[in-house]
Amino acid sequence: MKKKFVLLLAIVLGLSAAFGTFQYMEDLKQTYKLSGNYTQVAVAKQHIRAKTVITKEMLDFKEMPAEYVLPGTIVDAKDAEGKITVGDIFPGEVILSSKLTSKGDPAAGLSAKIEANKRAISIPANKVNALHGLINVGDCVDVLATFDVEEPDKRESYTSTLAQNVPVLAINNSLQTSVSEKLELETVTLMVEPIHAQQITLALEKGSIQLVLRAPDDKQVQPISSTKIQQLLR
Repeated sequence: MKKKFVLLLAIVLGLSAAFGTFQYMEDLKQTYKLSGNYTQVAVAKQHIRAKTVITKEMLDFKEMPAEYVLPGTIVDAKDAEGKITVGDIFPGEVILSSKLTSKGDPAAGLSAKIEANKRAISIPANKVNALHGLINVGDCVDVLATFDVEEPDKRESYTSTLAQNVPVLAINNSLQTSVSEKLELETVTLMVEPIHAQQITLALEKGSIQLVLRAPDDKQVQPISSTKIQQLLR
């Protein structure tokens, strides 16, 4: 009987202590609110994986004593929406600007630079004539393919324009906007339509690729007929 009484007493005292702590924290919270030293901060409502574009549905807000709010803490949803996470952010974690980046920032990686419904394709340097030393990330190019076609009585060579006004996303593994002329060219990565990715892949297997540099303000896309070698022998 005595043991039961001691156990019951311990439970009561434990509950009293827990309630007292809770009441103290609530009183402290009210004190901060009344003194105006409370700030709403953004926290993750869910597990947000690295390289995820932040939406308002992923965010929640909680109040925190201003003295504990770290520099760079997100306090307004618009400062986080559309940004990309550099690493994983876990549920309830306070969101800091240092954990976010914008699409144009190289820290966001190549995938962040790819627009919706587009694809990135890398072309090996030994498969393409790529204006070595003259082409930079951010330039736009046309993609030409030359290949041979077996016709009934002969083999004919054709050159076709596969894609126009194609952005250059990377040179080798660099996402920077300028590349040293001394850098040995290994790959050129382009952002293309899915159909153009197929066509370029086929051309790399069966022919050769030429990249043609465009002027920065030339965005025009127009139909261009294929050229065959006989047209050059007039």
